This record gives sequence, structure tokens and C-alpha cells, in this order.
Amino acid sequence: MKTPTALTTLALTVASLASPIPDAVSSYPPVFKVNKVISGGSGCPQGSIDVDYTSSAILPIYFSRDFTASVGSNIAADQSRKNCQLNLDLTYSAGWSYAVYSADYTGWASVDNGVKGVVKSTYYFSGEQAQASSTMYINGPYTGKYTKRDDVALSVWSPCGGEALLNINAEVALTPFGSSASGTIAAVKETGKFTNQLYLKWRQC
Repeated sequence: MKTPTALTTLALTVASLASPIPDAVSSYPPVFKVNKVISGGSGCPQGSIDVDYTSSAILPIYFSRDFTASVGSNIAADQSRKNCQLNLDLTYSAGWSYAVYSADYTGWASVDNGVKGVVKSTYYFSGEQAQASSTMYINGPYTGKYTKRDDVALSVWSPCGGEALLNINAEVALTPFGSSASGTIAAVKETGKFTNQLYLKWRQC
């Protein structure tokens, strides 16, 4: 299996200076709860994904088969890109704030020579202008598992308080479409779902 030609870039747009990642992330609020998860888009209709609520530091996310982009002969153009908008409503102890400092996305790709795949994610909080985004490219020919790691060098922090709505906009896309070359990027393989994880850090404010 050929090693994928992949490049990850991270871009940050901030309204004010953001804080760097601390050397150690050891503080957590005494109370933490995910109230609800809302999903929408061609890649994750509401109710199609699972989020593990058990940890205040790691949030595993499991996408369904809907989050699969495909190109090739006789494949409709709207299948070449799949988008997933996630809204995570978190409640936690008053006087705390959190940020996504890293994330892992794992999936399966099979792309012919000449086909280019894109795996992208963007993070922001409702009502805030700051956001962080990351893009990975997979150039064919390639067949196998891929892992995209977002190491956010500057953090986008939630408003200080006891509740915040975290938004994650994820997408997978392939080009060109309508040609004889084929390609697939999937978050689910026949053997089961891949785990995608968000890593949170906390601070008192």
C-alpha cells in the first residue's frame, strides 16, 4: 500500500489574542455535562452520530455511513462532498472556560490516480468570532486508513461561564467528479465505525 500524499494545514482567525497550549492539562471543572448534540448536513442527519459523554477531557464522536464522499462514473455530483455541522451544548461549573486543543479524525480512503481528497474541520463557539480550521489533502493513488490530527497551536476559548455551544463543521470532498477515475472517503468501513476524538482543556476564569 502506497503512503498517502497528505498535507495538514492549520489556520486561525481570532478577534483577540488566544492563549497557547499549556505544558500540562490537569484542571477540570467539578461538574461537566453534554446536554444535547445537534447534527445536520448531508454527512450527518440528526440522530445519525454518537458522542460519548463520559469524560470532561475527551469526547469520542462516531460518524455514520452518511459521512462518505464518492466520485466516479455514474456517481452524482452531489456525492463528491459531504458536510457535517455539529453543535455540542455543554454545561459545566460556573467560572470555567474550555477549548479544543487537539482532535483526531480517522477514516478510510480509496482514490485513483488523479483524484484529490480533502478532509477539513472548523471549530468555533456560538456568538464568538474566533475560529480555528484544519485541512488535510489525500492525493491518489491511495487505498487504506488515514488519520488527521489537529494540533491547535492557539486556542479558541469558550466564553467564561457555565454553558457554551461548541460548533464543529467537518467535511470530506473529492475532485474531479464526472470522470472515469473513482474515489471514496469514508468515516465508516465494513468492519465498523472509526473513532474521532476531541481533546478538551479547561481553565478557571
